[in-house]
Amino acid sequence: MKTVKTIGWGILLFILSANPVLAGVFDLGGSYSFEKDSYNAGSYTVTRSYSVTFGYYFTQDSELQFMYQDTTTHDFVQSVQDITYRDRVYSLNLLYYLFQRETPVRPYFRIGVGQLNRDASGHYEGGYSPPGRLDQVSVIGGLGFKVRLSNRFGMSAEAISYLIGGNLSTWEDNITLNIGGSFYF
Repeated sequence: MKTVKTIGWGILLFILSANPVLAGVFDLGGSYSFEKDSYNAGSYTVTRSYSVTFGYYFTQDSELQFMYQDTTTHDFVQSVQDITYRDRVYSLNLLYYLFQRETPVRPYFRIGVGQLNRDASGHYEGGYSPPGRLDQVSVIGGLGFKVRLSNRFGMSAEAISYLIGGNLSTWEDNITLNIGGSFYF
């Protein structure tokens, strides 16, 4: 984890010092989502997720972005399980935009690397517990778009997949849909 942060800060400082003419806009963003699914016999799943991003546009088409995402899922199935997962993902991403900065709607691709820290608690039927802690590096890929509403504010929507261990065949196992906003400064 410390290595990912150190590499991220080093890359950011290099870009800022190496490309002063290309200096762009900083982007501070965030998103939040809440979902509750109820099943028969009082069973349910509740998921709460939020993310915070800080990005720097080092060219017209490219943004280097640090993202923190925190997701908590409580899964209760009557007489089967009562489990809570808390996932925290710290990631460094490169966003590549398809249209020029002046365009109001800008689709983009996301590629990055992140550290997943998962804490699990609760129990399954028979008294079994999930593994308490999982720390894993993952590759991140995604698609999205940003809509610039003014010179200082915009909205975004994206789909992100966390490829556990970098395995492309796991792309549909960990998908997050985000809707959020950004402040440009």
